[in-house]
Amino acid sequence: MLRGMGFDDTTFLYVVSGKIYNAAKYMVPLRQMFPLLQTKDTLALSEELAEFEGYSSWLVALDYTVCVQSEVFVTTQGNFPHFLMGHRRYLLGGNAKTIKPDKRKLVLSFDDPNIRWSRFKHHMLEILHHSDIRGIAFRKPNDSRYTLPMPDCMCQQDGT
Repeated sequence: MLRGMGFDDTTFLYVVSGKIYNAAKYMVPLRQMFPLLQTKDTLALSEELAEFEGYSSWLVALDYTVCVQSEVFVTTQGNFPHFLMGHRRYLLGGNAKTIKPDKRKLVLSFDDPNIRWSRFKHHMLEILHHSDIRGIAFRKPNDSRYTLPMPDCMCQQDGT
């Protein structure tokens, strides 16, 4: 997906996760495509992480701290990305680049065994473009305040 969106082997990538099942096997292809890939385990010494052992919320806070300062954030599911998206929008005045892939469109591309690279890349660029458009959207009345914390104009509330 990231390659299709134009990210190459010079891209610094930080993967947020807990313990990855069979990481030696499943992370190899990702590390081959993105040799600058990092996790909290590769950025911190094991002695530094040892004081966080048994405190999963502290480990999540480490991931959050790295991600909130990132140039681009690719979302997943759950509350973590919603809070992070909102915090990044607030810190960067609404200009935080966030890629929130349309999972339905991703599945259609991933499930097609006959898809050619050029077509796959075209789909990924469409998803990226759609994410860019949604990233500058204004909050609608029913949208989450966590994801979109700023009203259209913070200075004009209650008619002032």
